[in-house]
Amino acid sequence: MIYNNRNYPHPILGINDDFRTATISVELSVSSDRNIIEVRPLFILENKDVRDLIDQTKASYVSHVYCRGTMFREIFRTTHNLSEPIRIPASKLNGEVEIDFFICSNQKIIDYKNDDFNQEYGNTRFSLEKADIIAFAGKGKFYANKSPEELKAISSIMNVLCTQKSNKPMSLDFSGNRITLMLCKEDYGNYKLLKNNPECFGLILSSMVLPALIETLHFLTTEEAEEFREKPWSKILNNIKDKSKGTCLEIAQNILEMPLKRTLDSLMLNENL
Repeated sequence: MIYNNRNYPHPILGINDDFRTATISVELSVSSDRNIIEVRPLFILENKDVRDLIDQTKASYVSHVYCRGTMFREIFRTTHNLSEPIRIPASKLNGEVEIDFFICSNQKIIDYKNDDFNQEYGNTRFSLEKADIIAFAGKGKFYANKSPEELKAISSIMNVLCTQKSNKPMSLDFSGNRITLMLCKEDYGNYKLLKNNPECFGLILSSMVLPALIETLHFLTTEEAEEFREKPWSKILNNIKDKSKGTCLEIAQNILEMPLKRTLDSLMLNENL
């Protein structure tokens, strides 16, 4: 949501140059495991009068978390900067998650003033209602494809369809919200028969998903990928790629938790039975 260039009934730190020198920002860190995502916003506030309101519990640090992928939306308040992390069940988030950071009033304040107001406000005092915005500290963003398990169940970023043509090689379609693996009629028929067989999972992962993922990671480095940068699969893979080291081949194998090794180990196990 855009908060600048709006009209408010009182000055707000961080919006519309209502203050002379005061500043506010947030340093955001995010960590996760299979079940929980922990969000830690550290507010960097340079204004004594606003800090005093928080110390007097008249105002709170507020984080508004929302995820379009799951329609999750919740507000978290605290009067202690960077105390306990915000803990959100991983199942409630998917894909891009945005956070707006504020300082908001906890109660009605009838004589709010700030020594750092711009000169045009003079000694004016303002009346604030409960939950009014006092400061806007900006926005944060992270991606909630939390674990290799979610990507291993590759439906989060890939699906498989049939081209209705015969004896054609596999191809990729990047136009949708998920990467589509396009198989010819014969391959698609065999895939449908084998995909739910646990013994075939590693083989499908290595022969279909791994090369498709490598091709996609290479594609993301091209100019043509720019038109797809807002697609959910593109955001997810670009985020992973930016945080990873190594070649596209190495990154793809790490995403899928070393599928070749697991396939070979499974084949050796069956060979020894």
